[in-house]
Amino acid sequence: MFVLADRLGLSAERLAAPATATALASTALRDLNPWTGQAAANRARALALVRPLRDLVTGVVTDLRNAWWSAPLDRGAQLLLTGQDDPQRDPMHLQPPDGPIDAWETYAQTRLRSIATSTELPVAHDAPIRSGAHAELACGSSDWDAVYPVHQVRLRVSSTARVYEVDSAADWHRLVQRYGDWATRPGSDDNLRDAAGIDNGPAPTWSRVADDYDGVHLSFDGLLTGLYVPHTTQEVTTTLWAGNWESTHWLRSVFTSATTLDDLPQAPQDPDYYRP
Repeated sequence: MFVLADRLGLSAERLAAPATATALASTALRDLNPWTGQAAANRARALALVRPLRDLVTGVVTDLRNAWWSAPLDRGAQLLLTGQDDPQRDPMHLQPPDGPIDAWETYAQTRLRSIATSTELPVAHDAPIRSGAHAELACGSSDWDAVYPVHQVRLRVSSTARVYEVDSAADWHRLVQRYGDWATRPGSDDNLRDAAGIDNGPAPTWSRVADDYDGVHLSFDGLLTGLYVPHTTQEVTTTLWAGNWESTHWLRSVFTSATTLDDLPQAPQDPDYYRP
């Protein structure tokens, strides 16, 4: 993100705007997509290019306006976006997972039947980039190929909901260490390792996570500092790779209200945002 910001001439002041930073992150992640065929080389190149940008990085991460990057989940402003062909799950009646983890859940680093929300940004109600999910639809390259119109629902989360915060690669690693099933876990995905040089490692058993938590929140800080970063202890290596925007994956319904918003008729667009 910082490399792209420097290339576009964006100052720390511009990156203090949440919608700008969010859209820029989704745009930058295109080059790091594991399935580009050059993912490992692109990651190494990005690390080399960001080193001379220490002043820009320091100015942004120490700016108090960007404290939301690592803030705990905002329970009053969670947005659920659902395309026409996406699984149509009722957020008010989401059942917790049960049983062991399967191979797909290890690969995807989430439960099979879940919903994911993204925090509503402090922007105008008609702004095109209203959350990380909106930025992904506008700028990203994940495998979420939403069919429009996209339904939008604002969810309020109970004050008693238990949310695990992922602000770093180490946070994801601790979740796996505590709730992973070491006896039956499948190995890392061969295709992911061969295509992108990523050892995804094990994932937590979601039914065990649900004993202690209701959702897992990947913060914006966790997205920027934890994605594609391997973390190793004596026991195992894990690499968080499947997150593409700030989001919370919910393990059960802990919502106190659901407000239906206007459908999104097409992918968000804004000519005022910089593009590479």
